Amino acid sequence: MIGWLQELWDTMTAVSLPFLLLGIAFQTAQTLLVALAWRNILAAAYPAREVRYKKIMSYYAGGNGLNAILPASAGTVAMLGLFRANVEGATVAGLVGATMVENIFFAIVSVVVYAWLFISASGSFDVHFSWFSDHPVASIVILVGGTALIILGLVTLYRRFRKTWENAKEGGAILRTPRKFLVQVVGVEAVSYIARMGVNATFMYAYHIPVSLQNVFLIVAASSISSTVAIAPGAVGAQTGLASVVLKGVAPQAAITAYTVGQSLITTAWNVAFGLTMLSTEIGWSETKKLVHRKKKDGEKGADGEAPSDAAIEAAPD
Repeated sequence: MIGWLQELWDTMTAVSLPFLLLGIAFQTAQTLLVALAWRNILAAAYPAREVRYKKIMSYYAGGNGLNAILPASAGTVAMLGLFRANVEGATVAGLVGATMVENIFFAIVSVVVYAWLFISASGSFDVHFSWFSDHPVASIVILVGGTALIILGLVTLYRRFRKTWENAKEGGAILRTPRKFLVQVVGVEAVSYIARMGVNATFMYAYHIPVSLQNVFLIVAASSISSTVAIAPGAVGAQTGLASVVLKGVAPQAAITAYTVGQSLITTAWNVAFGLTMLSTEIGWSETKKLVHRKKKDGEKGADGEAPSDAAIEAAPD
């Protein structure tokens, strides 16, 4: 722990104070805006009682903080458990639907960014087709069989998605009013995405990485991929490896490593400090600590992602 704190301090002091504060400001704005989108989704889904922004923001920020230090998205599980306990009328299926709605914008943007990254990568389409002409029968079998498997997979996914959505569509009530969805969810999350890019651009500049729209998008894509495939909290190693690949030739390797490690350590520390502080304002500091320790034990035992600790849920105000 002492070694990690020393590394964090060395990393923070390597960045000038104005850039450090600007980066933290962008990171905080991103959290606050995504929390606002969550609040709007839940308010539309469960209008029987006022859904307060501060409460939703505290749970969302707290989930971010827990995700930064615990494995298996334990913070997200805790967040949804607190939503379930403290939003009147909320159901597990409804929260699944709300989660799907909250992810629509980010999923579409991720696909676009990944596609752009793939297309722009040198040699992405340097494919040689000589094997297919040399093996026509095998090629037909592969083509027909592959097509059949893809169709079967798509049909299966559609059926499952349709069944899940039927059970969870209460959480997607805001989709019934497209204008509200576009303004209160897509618009808010678009601004949060800009704030996320602001975090990357700020720390790239602070660590002397050339800042351009392309380089920022490359880092966003690398960060998203590393977060998806990462097992350990924080995913510093995965982010560093991918950033080294996408920024190869843009800056010296030492600068790229310093940037990725520095940004990850600083934003992770801030997510933990800000998130757990906000969570404690709703459920109390003692219950927040219990939630952290309970989730750590669950992670060690291979927990299956149940709701957060009973003590924490009971402590959260109605």
